[in-house]
Amino acid sequence: MIRRTDWSTMVGRSAKFQNLLLAVMLFSVMCVGNASSQTVDEIFQNFKVAYEKSENFSANFEETTLFADTKSVARGRFVFGKPNLLRKEYVDRKDASKVVQLTVLDGEYGWTYTPLLNQVNKMKWTNPERRELLPGIGASLEDVQKNYDMALIPDEFANPKGVHQIELTPKAHMVNANAKETLQIWVKSGEWLPVQFGYKTEFEDGTRQSVIVTLTQIERDKELAPDLFKFVVPKDAEVIDLSEN
Repeated sequence: MIRRTDWSTMVGRSAKFQNLLLAVMLFSVMCVGNASSQTVDEIFQNFKVAYEKSENFSANFEETTLFADTKSVARGRFVFGKPNLLRKEYVDRKDASKVVQLTVLDGEYGWTYTPLLNQVNKMKWTNPERRELLPGIGASLEDVQKNYDMALIPDEFANPKGVHQIELTPKAHMVNANAKETLQIWVKSGEWLPVQFGYKTEFEDGTRQSVIVTLTQIERDKELAPDLFKFVVPKDAEVIDLSEN
């Protein structure tokens, strides 16, 4: 008998991925200007202006996770629609047409569906009126400079190719007492789209985890199906409703 999946386990990977997407959207997706002659603050201000002019962003991804001596690779695709819409699919490693986990954020609720279990987790979307950069990360467009220290990191291999690395470090009031985390984003000059991003976490017990996510087939402001961010509960699926918690 298959045990009921714990919510924190089910959404843990999803939440981490959305945190990374926050960084991507912040500095990459709609930024304009020349990073080599601009400060991080100037890049961010350009992003805020350009952000208002764009509606969505999509890509395929490959997510490599290293934890202790264990390596895992997951693949999938996502579509983000501002301000608080997301559809993210993890797919089978051998068959990309087979979805093994689906997350949909519709602006009011977050839904995570695992076909193998035929199980759905439903969670209330916190403050749907807030201007989120990406849903699920709890940081609004106005809060980023207050909550993170930002820096451009020289990269002798990436910079000559027009790729710039940006590092985000949480400020003191955002630091997790149980873990130290640093985010990185690599963005390419020109259209200023992300090509790679990741994070490193050092836990209180000394254990370390790192994740690198590489993006391909990146598109911005493409025409989307009207029901893309609408979740329909599959027939006979078990629904675990956490929306009242």
